[in-house]
Amino acid sequence: MKETMTMKELQNATKAPKYIINYLRENRRLPLAKESKGRGYPTLYHPDSITIVLNHLNKSRGKNEQLRGD
Repeated sequence: MKETMTMKELQNATKAPKYIINYLRENRRLPLAKESKGRGYPTLYHPDSITIVLNHLNKSRGKNEQLRGD
């Protein structure tokens, strides 16, 4: 497994939209390996970010199913 991953790699690994990953990052829920130095330098995420994003997606899917009655 890689030591770090970019936003695109995290999206591909979790099938999560970019706005979900941005939301979790802005609320300091995702562990970062290295913050971006500015435009053109990617933020590098720790591999544990995959499980955090997947857990968040599972929680939100559970709420949607309860509201619809599925």
